[in-house]
Amino acid sequence: MDTRIRGVDPVTFEILSHRLHQVTREMGITLERTGGTVNTTQQRDYMASLYRPDGEILCAGATLGQHVACASCAVKSIIERFPADEVFEDDVFLLNDPYLAAIHQSDVYVIAPIHYRGRLVAWSATFVHVNDVGANSPGGDSPDATEIFHEGLRVPGIKLVERGRLRQDVFDTLTNMTRQPGMVGLDFKCEIAANNVAKARLGEMYDHYGPELLESVGNEMIRYTEAILRERIASFEDGEWTEELALEAQDTWRMKVTLRKRADRLIFDFTGTDPQASTGVNLPLHGTAGFCFAAVLTTLVYDLPKNHGVLRPLEVIAPEGTLVNVTPPAPVSMNTTSCGFAVGFLASSVLMQMLGTHERWKGEIVTPNASHRNGKHSGVNQYGRYCVFNLAHGAMDGNGARAYRDGIDSGGTYMSCPNAEWFEMNFPVLYLFRRHAEDSAGPGRFRGGLAVETAHTPHDAPEGRLGGVAYGVAGLRNSGHGMYGGYPGAPSVIVLREGTRVREVMAGDRNAVDLDEVGGQERVLPYCNFDFNEGDVLYMRVASGGGYGDPLTREPGLVQADVKDGVVSEDAARGIYGVVLEPGTRQVDPEATDALRRRLAGERAGA
Repeated sequence: MDTRIRGVDPVTFEILSHRLHQVTREMGITLERTGGTVNTTQQRDYMASLYRPDGEILCAGATLGQHVACASCAVKSIIERFPADEVFEDDVFLLNDPYLAAIHQSDVYVIAPIHYRGRLVAWSATFVHVNDVGANSPGGDSPDATEIFHEGLRVPGIKLVERGRLRQDVFDTLTNMTRQPGMVGLDFKCEIAANNVAKARLGEMYDHYGPELLESVGNEMIRYTEAILRERIASFEDGEWTEELALEAQDTWRMKVTLRKRADRLIFDFTGTDPQASTGVNLPLHGTAGFCFAAVLTTLVYDLPKNHGVLRPLEVIAPEGTLVNVTPPAPVSMNTTSCGFAVGFLASSVLMQMLGTHERWKGEIVTPNASHRNGKHSGVNQYGRYCVFNLAHGAMDGNGARAYRDGIDSGGTYMSCPNAEWFEMNFPVLYLFRRHAEDSAGPGRFRGGLAVETAHTPHDAPEGRLGGVAYGVAGLRNSGHGMYGGYPGAPSVIVLREGTRVREVMAGDRNAVDLDEVGGQERVLPYCNFDFNEGDVLYMRVASGGGYGDPLTREPGLVQADVKDGVVSEDAARGIYGVVLEPGTRQVDPEATDALRRRLAGERAGA
């Protein structure tokens, strides 16, 4: 018996903790099956978790960790806003205020109390990235916003369902403030459905096992996770690790973190980060803490119950009025994929540096990925209906290399991306290509994961144009970072080609797979709104993973295979990896490879 499990026998502990986890999984499946937007049903940009009566995390699903932590703040905000005698069985609440709990307004949290025999025993909470919130830019990410009042619907907490009955006046008021009330209403209702599933499943568990046992298991889950995490942290030598990053778009914003390991605690200190911006890249404090929480989940806590025990050994220091602790009324609408992903990179980077000092944990290193760009379109689709859609390309990022194997090509995150045909069927666009980008992966003994590059053009758009929004972790120097001699991956970019020959090229039943052939005027897009007209082509290359270890130590046969697969060029094979391939056969020339590697190693050592 594991002596660290107290008060509950270990078999019962395992069964019930996993059953609670399965409840959160079923909540997520409900979101996917009852939602209506690409964000929820295809991209899986959602969160579903369970919370204790005081708002602490009871059980996180297999979902976005930053939102699990922020939803705890949302539950606590509802507890503070509504006295206990105003919280009834079958109530449902809604909140999306970034200055209270959400990360940006598009993150709408729907929260429900769970009662058993008249007593509050838990809360359930979901989040989906709703299709539109009435901001300056369709879809919510608003590059031109200079204050939060430009960024749409903001609700500090409201009762959406009272004693099991939908408050239609409230529902209609909220959806009426958006460009797509039908789709936004479906977003809200899929969240209500997922919370109803949580309530039903927990009711069954309480009936079967009784409140005393379930509450003991919940308490023990949190205590157990905290105890094991503190034990793991304490096994490292005390130390400090630092990382920096710059977001480079129309301005340059610099961010910095220092991780201090002290006894059994981790302190993430963002002192040195730039003041908050007038562009909506700013992150609220709970969002910064949430991204740190997510980074710890995927490293030191990957095999433990995911709950509030993870937060207790962590401290986040973020000076007020900076990019990572924004104050009102600064804008925040683009923060998740800018400062949010940047904080995730910074936290992961210093954690990986710490892991590298420990014999047991250095084998768990994954090179961190900083870069990520994405886009949205809006306009009338081929069916005559107004639509807003997220391209979801960030889900095809290349993952970082491991300490023992290559990164996953187009592995993305927990989220996923619909296939090209699905996009073309639902929206007025035509893909020219979607493929792995040659030489995008960070070279190393183990290379990073390959990124995907895409190009598309408006097609069958009744108005002859679409609107566009470019956002994400901008900057030509941002990419998956290499470690221990590994190289960085290629950065993520968005390039608009205006006035191309794409229609002429495709008129001859040929695929326009060569952008040089279609021509046009190129414009690298920062954070901006843009017009996407017929004849324009939007090229996107998403993030690539960084490499691990010296590329000159990579197995030559693996380099040869990548060249044959068209993902590493012969020039890169020779110039970076030092692998010589015989002309024609592309077989490795062992003697020439050994000689070239010795020469390159000497040159690099003297550089």
